[in-house]
Amino acid sequence: MPQPPDPTENVYRFGAFRLDERRLLLAVDDAPLALGPKVVETLLALVQRAGTLVTKDELMQRVWPDGFVEEANLTQNVYVLRRVLHAHGLEPAIETAARRGYRFVAPVTLEPAPAATGPAVRRAPPALSRRIAAAAALVLGLTALGGATPAAAPRTLALDPDAARAYAMGRYYWNLRTVAGIERSVGYFEDVVRREPRSALGYAGLADAYTALHDYTCDEDPCPPLAAKAMRYAHAAVAREADSAAAHTSLGMTERLFAHDDVRADAEFRRALALDPNDALAHEWYGNLLLVRGDPHRARLELERAVALQPVATATYGWLARAAYYDRRFPDAIAYAREALALNPRRIESQVLLGLALEQNGDAARAVEAFRTLKRIGGEPADPGVLIAGAGARSHDAAALAALRHTIAPDPPDRYAARDLALGLVTAGDYARALEAMRALRFRNSTDRAFFVLDPRLDPVRADPRFRPWTVP
Repeated sequence: MPQPPDPTENVYRFGAFRLDERRLLLAVDDAPLALGPKVVETLLALVQRAGTLVTKDELMQRVWPDGFVEEANLTQNVYVLRRVLHAHGLEPAIETAARRGYRFVAPVTLEPAPAATGPAVRRAPPALSRRIAAAAALVLGLTALGGATPAAAPRTLALDPDAARAYAMGRYYWNLRTVAGIERSVGYFEDVVRREPRSALGYAGLADAYTALHDYTCDEDPCPPLAAKAMRYAHAAVAREADSAAAHTSLGMTERLFAHDDVRADAEFRRALALDPNDALAHEWYGNLLLVRGDPHRARLELERAVALQPVATATYGWLARAAYYDRRFPDAIAYAREALALNPRRIESQVLLGLALEQNGDAARAVEAFRTLKRIGGEPADPGVLIAGAGARSHDAAALAALRHTIAPDPPDRYAARDLALGLVTAGDYARALEAMRALRFRNSTDRAFFVLDPRLDPVRADPRFRPWTVP
């Protein structure tokens, strides 16, 4: 395919799809799809060289220039793309050349990009520009999903174009689920409030931002100012528009986290879903609530609905992997953890869950490999050495058993290492030391304890009355 002078302005069409390179936006029948930037970048690399083999090395260098990636991430991106393309009638589209790479085989046409509108802005570096441009795809995709069933769609105030753009950018940065991204989202949501003070959306966005900041930055110490802001903005959102699903979703999470009222939170999430059954975040957070309340089966169903509505969502796949793990659906947990890691290879919790699910599924060797990856990532919530020893103990590895039995609880205590040590000792059959380790456990909150109670590694001792304080909700 001939390359035009300025490839950053290309728009490609194939089947019902339209791929805008400048905006890094994939649409079907002109409706934007909510795909992550790395997935769209993979598609773009293939489409730009349609009909030609693109090697795995070329794709990995293009999509992950920082170099921290495994081939499984690329494989997962291609899997997601095939699923999306097939769902909209384009198959075959991507061919695999065994052990070499991939080839885009569907017919592709090139059309002029739409003329840019508005004042010129300083262009960000290409990778950052593409991540920012994905905001429109993400939020417009959610909006389109919300409108997929018009009869159920709530009557809420429409945002003017500038406010809608600010809201889209705010949601993009919020959905990165990083402290820096969430902090940046605050300014955009404040802009929505200034432009559309009667709309619930800006207030709901601010509530979600301060809720997430509290969750990510406070850790052991409560942060009353952040909690107060989150609750104030959530109530303000509902006060502006009582029929806003986003407002009730925000209020539900603040009731759960800050008022510790799970009954009210349940009611708010149900109200949000009654107003808009296609609200992916409401399904995700309701699934989280069900999981914390000890119902992994129903939690998994809600989270599966969330990812069906928003096919590429790192955090949702991470929660879904956790729900499947606690529901003893280990092959599903493995698949969902890999989905999350394909989108964010540094997501530590998903890497831990991948290893744990592999361990419970009887694949100790791959579990150890997954836990070793944690050493390259670093950070909480994991102690790779303890997890590796626990996986080895499950396969009766003598060295692993010895390592567990001679491990001393960390001082000062690390709640993750202490938890995994206690559960590893259960796996090793050293119940006396496991009891001793459990008596020393300190849970940060009710969620930490709920997840410990649900953990399949406790299954060998659930009928043992000595362990009842740690096996009963």
